[in-house]
Amino acid sequence: MPEKINFTKTALLGLEPLPGKRRRVYDEKQKGLVVYVSPTGSKVFYCLKKVDGKVEEIRIGDVTTVTIETARAQAAKIINDIAAGANPAEQRRRKRAEMTFAQLFAEWTKEARARGKRSVANDERNYRLHLQGLAKRKLSEIQRQHVRALHQKIGKDSGIYAANRVLALVRAVFNFGIKELDLSLSNPAAGIKMHREESRDRRLHADELPRFFEALAEEENVDIRDYVLLSLLTGGRRSNVLSMRWDEINLERGIWRIPSSKAKAGEVIEVPLSAAAQEILKDRASANGKKGFVFPGPGRAGHLVEPRKGWERILKRAGIEDLRLHDLRRSLASFQIDAGVSLAVIGKGLGHQNQATTAVYARLAQEPVRDAMEKGAAAILAAAGVTNPAKVVPIRKGKRSA
Repeated sequence: MPEKINFTKTALLGLEPLPGKRRRVYDEKQKGLVVYVSPTGSKVFYCLKKVDGKVEEIRIGDVTTVTIETARAQAAKIINDIAAGANPAEQRRRKRAEMTFAQLFAEWTKEARARGKRSVANDERNYRLHLQGLAKRKLSEIQRQHVRALHQKIGKDSGIYAANRVLALVRAVFNFGIKELDLSLSNPAAGIKMHREESRDRRLHADELPRFFEALAEEENVDIRDYVLLSLLTGGRRSNVLSMRWDEINLERGIWRIPSSKAKAGEVIEVPLSAAAQEILKDRASANGKKGFVFPGPGRAGHLVEPRKGWERILKRAGIEDLRLHDLRRSLASFQIDAGVSLAVIGKGLGHQNQATTAVYARLAQEPVRDAMEKGAAAILAAAGVTNPAKVVPIRKGKRSA
């Protein structure tokens, strides 16, 4: 027997998901109105009505954004329109087939936030960085060869890991359109093979650090220099350091507070700033003020976005090969391990959410974490031959633009 209840806020809130399949619940008051509960817990209103011998599922909207009264009224209208000879489902399919990728991405983002997807901010960043070429295209115009070429280009320009994340994002957005919005399209990202990923253990080694810091000292672009240094000394994720804001920085407490909207795990992260990291930030505050982004940029994002050319200059000058920006995060952790810091404390400082250590480092106070950051920074600076944290690199005039 179909499951039926009287739709109320309390009743809908109490609907639990079923493992591995969608749960369908009918409204007792409005014929054809149902709520689908996904295995992940998202809840969406639909109107079900047979048209020309086929049951059409017409999406009304997410339970969190559409009221029960509105859903009932829309379901009644859909049923009346069908009785008058219209096919709202087909009309919507034709209209949505003419959507642009940007419009579909906006719909997907709204739904992803409603179901609590934690990586939406990172997905939006990948969209801004890599998918502007698809944004204005109609969905029906986007073919597999376009997505394949884009995947290859990103792999060449930004690395195979970034390329694979973007391919997965395009695939997810189209799957959403096909399954949830009833788009009569094939998924142009389906069937494209991911680049083979290998686990990396690359880090900056002690014998590389002196020439790495010498190359940094010679870098004329102060923004690039400071960005690389803060990435190394905080162990911050690339996107978080690039979009660092002054309202996230508390120099009195020596804390960088990363909001949950920017954290990969969806929880606020408090990163203790070593003395060396604080000196860099104080220098930038004196030069630029403490408003907006720490690394402002001229583009749409408003901050430094792609420091690849500057990074390549530094590596070439230092004679270092096969080192990526993300390896700086691993480098800090490696020097902390060498200094005897526990994995739990390191995880706390880096914002890791590994299930095996979460219960341990969630209870840690800030002091051992701050001590760990200082030890890691001290080990890095000692290996680089820098004895004064206030002079991480010679303070020199330079361009402050990416």
